[in-house]
Amino acid sequence: MSRRRFGGLVTVIVITALVGGCAPEVLTQPTVTLTDVPREARLVAPSPPEDPIPTIVWPLTGLGAEGVAPEHLERPSVGIKIENTAYGRPQKGLEYADIVFEQYINGSCLRLMAFYQTEFPDDVGPIRSARNMDPNIMGSFDTLLVASGSNFDVQRAFVRMKQLFLGRNFTSTEGYLQGSEGFSFMTRDVVDKNQEFRLWGHPATFSAEASEKGMGPTPQQFDYAYPASGATATVEGNAVGTIDIRYSDCGHPHWTWNETTGRWDRFEFEDPHMTMDGNQITAMNVIILKVKVAYTQGYNPESFVVVKDAPGYVATGGKIIPIRWTKADQRDAYHLKTLDGDPVLLAPGKTWIELAPLSGAQSNAVIKFDSEVQ
Repeated sequence: MSRRRFGGLVTVIVITALVGGCAPEVLTQPTVTLTDVPREARLVAPSPPEDPIPTIVWPLTGLGAEGVAPEHLERPSVGIKIENTAYGRPQKGLEYADIVFEQYINGSCLRLMAFYQTEFPDDVGPIRSARNMDPNIMGSFDTLLVASGSNFDVQRAFVRMKQLFLGRNFTSTEGYLQGSEGFSFMTRDVVDKNQEFRLWGHPATFSAEASEKGMGPTPQQFDYAYPASGATATVEGNAVGTIDIRYSDCGHPHWTWNETTGRWDRFEFEDPHMTMDGNQITAMNVIILKVKVAYTQGYNPESFVVVKDAPGYVATGGKIIPIRWTKADQRDAYHLKTLDGDPVLLAPGKTWIELAPLSGAQSNAVIKFDSEVQ
C-alpha cells in the first residue's frame, strides 16, 4: 500500500497482484478513498489603514466636517475687527475664531481681525474700526468685514474690491450693509468697559445677511497635513517652548507650547490671554509674517501684505521653521513655502497669524524663541 498527498486529501490505492506459475497477472480495479485532512487556521488579513484625509473639511480650519449640515458648510464666514489693548481685554467670543490676524495700528497698539465659520458664538466684542490695510489682509477670504466704522479711504477701498463691509456708522451706503440687527451696544452694568469698547456683534446674524447679499462659502486659505503629525513644522522644525513677539509697550503677545493639549497657549505680557468666559486663547498653528509698515495720511500705519517675497515662521507641534511667503494681490491667498521652496502644511485646527513689523513702524517687532532674539 502506498500513500500520496494531493492538496489536503489522502488517496489510498490498493493493488492486489496474483502471481502463480505461468498464470497471467490479474489486476483488480483500484479502490480510491478520499479523506478530509484538517486545515490549519488561516490568519485574517489586516484591514487597510483608515484614510486620514477627511472627505469634507471646514475651509478655515481643515478639520473634518463629515455629518455637518450642508447649510453650515455653505454659509459665509464673518471677519470681525476686535480690540486688543488693555482697555478692550478681556474679549468676548474670541476663543471660537478659526483664523485670527494680529495687526499693528496707530499708537503702536494692536488690533485683531478674527474670522468665524466653524463656530458662531452668540456674542463677539469689543468691535472696533477698520484700517487701510484690512482689504488686503482679508481679500482672499471673499467675505464681509464687520467693524464699528472706518475712514473714507477704507470705505472706498472696499468699494473698489466689490467686497462687503459692514459698519455701524457710515456716511455712504455703496457696498455696505447698514442698520444690521447683528450689532448690540452693551450697557456699562453688563460690560464694565468704556463706551467705545462696548459694541458687540452676533456672527450668525452677520453671516445670514451676507448670504442674503449673494455671498457664498469662504474658500480654504491654507494647506493641511493628514494626519496632523505630518505638518511641515512638526516634521522638519526645531523644538521650541516659547514664542515671544514684542510689538511695543502697548502690545506684547507670547505663546507657550502645551505638551498636554498639543496646542500653543497665548499670553498678553505676563498674563494668560483669557476671554470673558474664562477660556485661555490657544492655537494649533502660530504663523509669523514679517511685514513692512508705511504711514498713510501721516498717522495711520499700513502693514503691506501684498508682497512678492518676505520672511516669516510657522510653529506647529512644539516646533518652528523659517519660511518665505508671498501674496500677489488683494485677492490672492497667503502662500507659505519652506526655504527649499516646498509648500508648508499646517495641522488642522485654529491658526493665529502675527503680522510683525519688520521695518517702518514706530517700534518694530522683536521676535524671540526660547528667549533668543531672531
